[in-house]
Amino acid sequence: MKKSVILCIDDEEIILQALEEQLKNIFGKEYDIETSDSGEDAIEFFKELTEEGVHVPVVISDYIMPGKKGDEVLKEIHRLSPGSLKILLTGHADFDGISNAINNAQLYRYIAKPWDKDDLVLTVKEAIKSFLQEAKIRKQNKKLIKLNASLEEKVKERTKELSVANASKDKFFSIIAHDLRSPFNALFGLTDFLIGSWEEIDEETKLELITDLQNTSKVTYNLLQNLLEWSRSQTGKIVVEAVESDAGQIINENIAVLRKQADHKQITLANNVPEGTLFYADKNMISTVFRNLISNSVKFTNIGGEIEISVNSQNGLHEFCVNDNGIGMDEATLNKLFLITEKVKRSGTANEEGTGLGLILCKEFVEKNGGSIRVESTRDVGSKFFFTLPAKA
Repeated sequence: MKKSVILCIDDEEIILQALEEQLKNIFGKEYDIETSDSGEDAIEFFKELTEEGVHVPVVISDYIMPGKKGDEVLKEIHRLSPGSLKILLTGHADFDGISNAINNAQLYRYIAKPWDKDDLVLTVKEAIKSFLQEAKIRKQNKKLIKLNASLEEKVKERTKELSVANASKDKFFSIIAHDLRSPFNALFGLTDFLIGSWEEIDEETKLELITDLQNTSKVTYNLLQNLLEWSRSQTGKIVVEAVESDAGQIINENIAVLRKQADHKQITLANNVPEGTLFYADKNMISTVFRNLISNSVKFTNIGGEIEISVNSQNGLHEFCVNDNGIGMDEATLNKLFLITEKVKRSGTANEEGTGLGLILCKEFVEKNGGSIRVESTRDVGSKFFFTLPAKA
């Protein structure tokens, strides 16, 4: 690594020799003493040094020189390197020149010719000390700026995490306070009516009421399942146990559970994923994903509609698709769909209630198993939910 440089500028060769000799005796081990006999050459040389990354702690310049005067030279050097300490050395004091150097070059010291050697050496020592202290402060400031930027980024991240945590808490209490209360109120109302009017109700009405009880109980149970699974996921207590599983078989099992719900709305459920389509992920989590996506499609599909589950396999991935010709979604709803911080609550085509929790759970479970989830939807046309899973370990 090159030594730092003390640069001396004077148009008189004898002055340069004296400066070089006196400074080299004291500072020669740590600094190169360089000289220049014109202001213009000195500026070009200074540029070369700075471009090479060489530090120039001190510049000593004569004032009266052909071409550029000392104050103008120091002004230009200050523009190139504000940290370098500038000393003006002259036997012809000029108030305007000194003022110019002070105001525009932050002149460190003015020394009159003929100079006292000890005074010159002491001045240069103090200038070097000041330069090094300023350099250290600048370095520390850079570290502080970098640290502050890092802390600000961490604060932003933490604020975002807290926002999500608060939204999760709000979602949790909203489900407990409202979404669970509603089906339970329906259950209480139906059972109270049956108990109080059992003898007066005909058999057909009894069967209808009991069927309603069963359907409400299933909805409440599914909601509780989602809520418990989501809660475990949020607390980090849920563990991914990836195994090889048959997607076609899991889909058929979930269709069997949701068949009555679909039949009630005369919706056709078609599983085009053949048994033997193997994926590598947590079987229970992925079963929950299929159950929620198919249940959602049933909820938002009109009477007589169609739902198809299909798969596209390539590059070691299966991309599953749950496609319906239901009511679809607009762009604003799509953008909020998988965000816990946003409230997305829509009633189904038969006024079925929903919390939006199921889709958030789907996203978490798919991503925990190394996949991704996305949706395409057009209002009044239908929706397609896609998610990927690894085909192998």
